[in-house]
Amino acid sequence: MFPLLFDISGGEFIMVMLFALLFFGSKGIPDLARTMGRTMRQVRDASNEVQREIQRGASDIQRTVAEQRRTFQQTVEGEVPRKTDLPKDPPKEEGPPPPES
Repeated sequence: MFPLLFDISGGEFIMVMLFALLFFGSKGIPDLARTMGRTMRQVRDASNEVQREIQRGASDIQRTVAEQRRTFQQTVEGEVPRKTDLPKDPPKEEGPPPPES
């Protein structure tokens, strides 16, 4: 048999359906299916809401990190001279001090 849903083979699925038919009766199965459908929808909606909240939190964090990076970059650019701002001639090194006599 081929697996259908949640690793349940066709034979297992038929057994579950027969059990449901015996347990709930032919009139109760539509109500059961309706209730299961509503429950699955509520679970899916709750899962999507959690996912949206996580994405909102992540985007807030990313925005904060980007702002901090910009602030840091502006501070560094204001403090550290650019290569073009440096003198072209390197400073001359002075020799050792003359020995004292």
